[in-house]
Parts: sequence; C-alpha cells; structure tokens
Amino acid sequence: MSDTRDKKIGEHESLRELLSLAAADALSEAELHALEEHVAACSDCAAEMHTWQALAVGLKRLPTPQAPPLLVERTRVRMAARIAELAEQRTNHWVIAFLVLFAWAVTLGTWPIVRWFSDGLLSWLEWNFNQTWFGLATYAAVIWVTAGVAAAMLGLRKHREGRLV
Repeated sequence: MSDTRDKKIGEHESLRELLSLAAADALSEAELHALEEHVAACSDCAAEMHTWQALAVGLKRLPTPQAPPLLVERTRVRMAARIAELAEQRTNHWVIAFLVLFAWAVTLGTWPIVRWFSDGLLSWLEWNFNQTWFGLATYAAVIWVTAGVAAAMLGLRKHREGRLV
C-alpha cells in the first residue's frame, strides 16, 4: 500500500514539474495528454496550471525589449572582425603548408645549381654519395633555419601589432 502511495506521489510531482512547460506550449502531445488527465483529477495542479497560464499570457503582453542601436552596431562590428580573423587564420594555415612545400621544392631544385657553382660542372658529374647528401643536408638546414628565424620575426611583429590594435 505504501509503495502505491509513494508511486502516486512521485508521479504527481513529476507531472507537477511539467505545468510551467505546458503553459509555454513546450510539451509533446503524449506529455500534454498525461498532464491534462492529471489536472482534471487534481485540483491543486489545476489551480497551479491556471496560475502558469495567466503568467504566460501576461508575459506575452509585455513589449519585446530592443537592444540599443549602438550596442547592436558594436556587436555586429565585433562579429565581422572575429569572422574575418578566423578566415585569416584558415588562410594562414594553407599559406604555411604551401610555403613548406615550396621550400622543399626550392631546396631540392636549387641544389644542383649550388653544386654546379660551388664545385664546377665536372665535380657535379662525379657522384660521391656521402659528400653529396651531407652538402644537401647542410644546405637545406641553413635555408630552413634562416626561413624559421624570418618566420619567427614576422610572427612576433604580427603579435605585437595585434596587441596594439
């Protein structure tokens, strides 16, 4: 007997929590049907449902607040700036990827020219595997370190400009 009573009290409380949602028309048809059956049998919930409905009607009669035009414009400008910033970041990622690939291509493409000018054409025709790959690795390292330092300097400059804005 006690279990049945506790179950009914729990059901009553769970349906009572739906009263405000019913007044706002935010329930599914099944929930609304179950609540209507409960409200028909429970005078306390019927009175509370009436209160919620009156409150909802009163809120609908209130004028909709409007944001000040200056606030709207400031927000629009900030949103446009943020969208532009995100687009620039995406573009920067693609540019960096392209520049990395371009650096590889330039390094590998200019290596024969560097070899030709540094050792002459005849030494280019003599392939000494260890010296060739060591020279290529040194050449690539110097170019990439130089490019890295330049990129770091440009990044710091861009970072400082971003703080000043």
